[in-house]
Formats: sequence, C-alpha cells, structure tokens
Amino acid sequence: MKKMKYISSITLFILLLIPFIRISNAQGTYVGIQNGDEYEWALSVYRENWNTYVADDLGTTLENLVPLGASNLTKVFNDWKNFAPPQSYWPLKVSSIGVEETGLLFSPSDNSMISYTPVNGTFGWILSLFDSLEWDETWYVVNDTSSFLRQTVNLSRSFSFYGMLSVFIAPTTISWSSLVSEFLAEMDAKGGLYTNITATAQSNGFLISIPAFGFENNSAAININVKYNSKGVLSYYKFSYGGNTLVAFIPGKYTPVHERVPDQYYFTFIGLTAILIVEMVFYIYMRKGRK
Repeated sequence: MKKMKYISSITLFILLLIPFIRISNAQGTYVGIQNGDEYEWALSVYRENWNTYVADDLGTTLENLVPLGASNLTKVFNDWKNFAPPQSYWPLKVSSIGVEETGLLFSPSDNSMISYTPVNGTFGWILSLFDSLEWDETWYVVNDTSSFLRQTVNLSRSFSFYGMLSVFIAPTTISWSSLVSEFLAEMDAKGGLYTNITATAQSNGFLISIPAFGFENNSAAININVKYNSKGVLSYYKFSYGGNTLVAFIPGKYTPVHERVPDQYYFTFIGLTAILIVEMVFYIYMRKGRK
C-alpha cells in the first residue's frame, strides 16, 4: 500500500512538471549558427581593376571550365559596375533551424545520400539611394567535409561571389586540409587544364590559385580567398586577377545616407550660404542707396 502511494506521488509530481517541460530537437553538432543570429557584409566590385579580365575574355574561359550560368563572375561585374564600392550591403537574420534530414540533396546532378540541416532566414541587399531588397532564404548545412565539397561542386562556386551565396554556411566540423586534398584529387582526375589549379588549406577556409596562362588565355594569375567564421558562416571572400582585387565580400555595416554625408557637401553648403549672405547684404545696400 505504501509502495502504491509512493508511486502515485511520483506520478503526480511528474504530471505537475509537464507544463514546464519543453522538448526540442537537438541541433546537429556540425551546425554552429543559431536561431536569431544576425550578420551583415559589404560587397565591393572594383571596376578599375577589370580591364585585363575583360581584355582576356576571362569570363568566357571560366564559364567553359567552371560553368556557373547566371551566377558567373561577369554577371557580378555587370550588376554592380555603375556604383562606387562598397556597392551594397547584405544583411542576414536566422529565423529558425530545421531538423536534420537525409536524402538526395544534390539530385539529379549527384545522387549521393547526404545528411543535412536546413537553416531558414531572411536575406537581401541594401543599396544607398535605392530601395532595399529582402527575401526568405533556406540554406542547407551538410554534415561532413566530402558533402561540402559536393555542395560547392568541387569548389567551382568559389569562382564567383554569386556562386558562394548558396554555400554561405559550412559545417563547423569541416577539415579544410581534407577538403583541399579531395579537391586536388578531383582536379587531377579531370586532367588537362584543371591540373594547373593549386589549392591551400587555411585554418578557416581555403585559397585557390591558377598561374598566368594556366587556363591558356589568362594573362595574369587568378587568386581566390575564402574564409568562414567559427560558426561556419562565410566571413571573407576575395577574387583577384593579376594581384588586383575584382570582388570583395567582407563584414560591414550599412550606414544610412543622411548619417554619412561626404565632407565636400558640407563645404558646398557653407559656400552657398556665404554667397547667399553676400547677395542679401548687397541687395539691402542697393535699396538703401536708391532711397
């Protein structure tokens, strides 16, 4: 009897606790980004450095060797060349982290079974003097190094800023040295001009280099620098040609136009005010003279 009363008391205690118990899906250990996280980057396209790229018709070469379609590097140039750098700011806010799934994430191009976690959020860009653009986005964080290499299509997405937008988040458990080793093995297997690509692992990313004429008609060396932060979020991207930066994407915070008026506008305002005062004094003087 005492035993039954004891069990009943425990059961009642547990029932009383149920309203305060929350059961949540555990976030994968390879997903570093958290719900509510916010990031912002500045995109800079340096128009003055693109002359050699255009003269070499490097865009056509890259599209033949590392096809990215509408996400190619030339598209980035054409979209932003008419504005001064940084041309735009790109804010991201995470709204929810999904549960891990396993399936054909890259089908039909790759029928490997991949484990991944969806990350939902808002993304977009802000351009001074123009309306900003924002949309809902979902990124898929894959669970290991080999899967991330597949997701980047053997790092070909790094040949354009637009290509990197689909691989914004990497698994925190990634081994960059293993990624580079697997990538170089893939390039050797392809043969031809792909064997002229070299890659180096960084502590938080990778470097890709192609020497001058390594892609035949590139008269200068190509260098791509990609880094991710401790949460696996893209923190640095730079594409250089002949030592000159064509595109850079780095952390940066947008400042509204009215808070960052250039100094020359202040001087212009002061000058116009001074002219107006002189004109008023002269006008008053002339009126008195006529009287």
